[in-house]
Amino acid sequence: MKSLDQQLAEMRSQGYTILENAIEPELVAALVAAIRRIERESGATPRGNPAEGFATLRTYNLLAKDPVFQQMPVHRAVLPLVERVLDPGCLLSGMTAIDIGPGERAQPIHPDDLVMTVPRPHPALMCTSLWALTDFSDANGATRILPGTHLEARTDTTRSSIPAEMPAGSVLVIDGGLWHGGGANTTEKEWRIGVNVQYCAGFCRPQQNQYLGIPREITRTFSDRLLELCGYSLYKGIMGHIDGQSPAIVLGDGRLEERAYASDKQLGARRSRVEY
Repeated sequence: MKSLDQQLAEMRSQGYTILENAIEPELVAALVAAIRRIERESGATPRGNPAEGFATLRTYNLLAKDPVFQQMPVHRAVLPLVERVLDPGCLLSGMTAIDIGPGERAQPIHPDDLVMTVPRPHPALMCTSLWALTDFSDANGATRILPGTHLEARTDTTRSSIPAEMPAGSVLVIDGGLWHGGGANTTEKEWRIGVNVQYCAGFCRPQQNQYLGIPREITRTFSDRLLELCGYSLYKGIMGHIDGQSPAIVLGDGRLEERAYASDKQLGARRSRVEY
């Protein structure tokens, strides 16, 4: 696999990189099984709009639905690159299973940071990793990308895009400013299943609400790093506090207590510079 420096160089120059065969086959199989079970139990149906699809099943808030998904945001093959693109204080913005069925039309081309009204181009505010749980091909709806568009002030979205084809177990990582979209599935029987694990800078609002969407009893089973990614820590010692303390105090189980204490000291130091 490419080195971290090579991955980062590709992210900076072309706005994306593909990590081929980065995920263990056993984890890929477990993720597919969990998504298929959730789809059956929830009676999932297409949402019927251009963004979410007319022949696509989408499952949101995955961390609340099965413990196996806890491995994804902190995976050692992906998170180090995301931390370099954003910073170690980044947050998990959301997780969505995207199951593109036969006959699906192409999704409109878009950047993930479209709602962030910051002049383009700009430093990365979001970073999305799209996990291929089945082979991604041009025919079955592989994500289509416009390389280098994260560096453009204006983009001609009518120009030709390229399919991010990759074998199951691979991960496409894109800058949040890169124009892309799900491809059309022109096959007769083949479903293309992937999971969008999206991150944002620590000072941005996540797309999915981790605090309200995930029951506290499930949150308490998370690893310390996953808790941080879900916002249960301070960003640079000041953002996200509760009465001057780390948000980890709401867990009530003593975890992150030492880290929270260190963050509280940083908070006091930063307040003295910022507020006075």
